[in-house]
Amino acid sequence: MALPQRKVIAITSLGGLLEAYDFTVYAHLATYISLVFFPAADSASSLINTFITFAVGYLSRPLGAIAFSHWGDRHSRKASFTVTILLMAVSTLFIGLLPGYAHLGIVAPVLLAVFRFLQGFSFAGEFSGAFTYLYETVPVRSQGFAVSMLGAGSLAGILLGVIVHGVLIHVLTMEQVVDWGWRVPFLLGGSLGAISYVIRRRFAEPRVFSDLVAQGGVEKLPLLTLLRSYKSQILTGLLLVMPVLVSVTVLVLFIPGYLTRLLDYPARDVAFANGLSMFAGVPVCLLIGWLADKMDRRYLMLGSSLMIAVAAWPLFFWYASGEANLLITALVGAVLWGSIEGISLLLVVSSFPIGIRYTGMASVYNIGAMIFAGFGPVIAMGLIQVSEHQAAPAFYLMVSGLAGCLGALLLAPEQRRNAAVSDEVEPQSIG
Repeated sequence: MALPQRKVIAITSLGGLLEAYDFTVYAHLATYISLVFFPAADSASSLINTFITFAVGYLSRPLGAIAFSHWGDRHSRKASFTVTILLMAVSTLFIGLLPGYAHLGIVAPVLLAVFRFLQGFSFAGEFSGAFTYLYETVPVRSQGFAVSMLGAGSLAGILLGVIVHGVLIHVLTMEQVVDWGWRVPFLLGGSLGAISYVIRRRFAEPRVFSDLVAQGGVEKLPLLTLLRSYKSQILTGLLLVMPVLVSVTVLVLFIPGYLTRLLDYPARDVAFANGLSMFAGVPVCLLIGWLADKMDRRYLMLGSSLMIAVAAWPLFFWYASGEANLLITALVGAVLWGSIEGISLLLVVSSFPIGIRYTGMASVYNIGAMIFAGFGPVIAMGLIQVSEHQAAPAFYLMVSGLAGCLGALLLAPEQRRNAAVSDEVEPQSIG
């Protein structure tokens, strides 16, 4: 029986929410994880070690992208990004159960890195697969809004992590959070992953992909085809994803540890402001996605990227002063990363034809994630240490915004309008 389009979008976005929560909740809890797994007299060094382990989850993503996208482009969109949700749930659960340095010594941070590797490996296939599935499932006239729903779902997953973190620090003392409370978000995420896995098993293949398989039109080696014939799309795609990856990583995931441990802002105020930013960013993302179905997409990308480049330094200079109004900065951040989230990934997934779409999306997004997001907190901390200025992370944001502007200028004409590149398709069913 055919499932209404809105339910297809909602179910796919729910999976994105759970995956994003599982993968990013680590960053929200970085302050406590650093104390449990990387004890050190220097708080900055301890936090850097924690963020290096955070980066491991991004280093594994190109490998996951290759494995799952090959499977998805050769055999089954559905099967590929169904397995990913199960792998993510299991690895997240094990992080929540892992003893700390005090009990296992050096083995503890090593195992933490292994589970982060598995998280990244699975997330690589899930996120790109979900975007590909949704893009191929909904009619062309609503692709922008549908894809922004998935982006908003992912943002909501990060928001869920912020909310859980906020509840922890309001209900528990710092000692309780460090002792056992930090484990609760991971155990919750691992358990919720089972829900999405059950739902995903009932998905049907997108009709356009099923037709391609029936016609014998699948690529034998999608990655090889991508590298041979779509080099310019890969380069443009990396420019397009840089601002969204950097802005979300720096303005959402890096900010809590940065503000509390380096600038001594109150942890409760930081958690509330971060949650407000996430909440406000969701409707911004949806608005941009809706506009992408109505107007020239290049202008949306240019405008969103330019805002990041211009606002970065004033925002971080205010943070570094120690007197920033965190509610105002939260809303500014929401506009910055919410806008770019609503348009950049739509432009990337529309760059590739059906036969290599999963591979193209996965390769661009996850290579970009490894470079721009995985090392984002380390780069931000490195800029602070080299420049000896607490506002230095702004330079990373500025560069990402300029990269997005360049990517927008390089867009192919057919990507600039809501006509996109695929044929009109009917809503899919879940059988």
